[in-house]
Amino acid sequence: MNFRCIALVLVLALGPAAPALAQSADAKDNIAGPYVPTPWVIVGEMLKLADIRGDDVVYDLGSGDGRLVITAAKRFGARGVGVELQTELVDMARIGAKHEGVADRVKFVQGDLFETDIKEASVVMLYLLPRFVTRLVPKFRAELRPGTRIVSHDYPLAPWPPDKELSMDVPEKETISGTSWTRLYYYVVPARVQGVWELTLPTALASIPLVLQVTQESDTVGGFVLEGNAEIYLRDLTVRGEQIRFGLLYRSRLMAFEGTVTGESITGEVRARDLRGPWTARHRGPLPR
Repeated sequence: MNFRCIALVLVLALGPAAPALAQSADAKDNIAGPYVPTPWVIVGEMLKLADIRGDDVVYDLGSGDGRLVITAAKRFGARGVGVELQTELVDMARIGAKHEGVADRVKFVQGDLFETDIKEASVVMLYLLPRFVTRLVPKFRAELRPGTRIVSHDYPLAPWPPDKELSMDVPEKETISGTSWTRLYYYVVPARVQGVWELTLPTALASIPLVLQVTQESDTVGGFVLEGNAEIYLRDLTVRGEQIRFGLLYRSRLMAFEGTVTGESITGEVRARDLRGPWTARHRGPLPR
């Protein structure tokens, strides 16, 4: 995996190509720096945290020598795609995949990770400097399918709050970054729920459909139900993958909603103290300006 070093630059496997790379970095902002391999213990923890399965398609953005997707294929039977800007490293990764017997399950492409089509991914891995990580947040939120898992090494996808964090001490990393302390940040891409929805409840809870408005940003999600001129705010709204949960105090009755988002519809179960039943929501358009 490609680590873009801050304090100490270790040039591995590039030899005389390093000066040319440094010059290119000044000319093109998308070049994040020389290659340093991710320690094997961290590779293992990243794959474990992402809960890699045989049906996954693992994308490594800045794949270096390809060790992460090669390991995912060899250990878990997953398919993998490595995206790397440096041709020498792409060649190295292809040789490694062939040597490990997984060349039929992984591929390595030479390209700009900011321009790469990542829609096929079910898992995305990255180890980049903070300014490159945060630049990827809008791309991830717009292009990745709900439920896609992301693991970022050392730097969070600010301002997006992680679903999990893992910290550990890796002594061999101290020569790379000046510290042995390592953090992994885990995210699950949420369904896109921003907009105006028509919310239908069991008639015992609401005799007519309600208007639901939801706002969604990288770091926040919220919403309310309109009743006349009143805005009744949702409680504890969370969206994780395709799953949505929230509470609503409507006409003195507290209701708990759980549902699944499928494109422009949501279906699920609503529970109140004295009853439970199905609820649906249909997307009706963007938020009013």
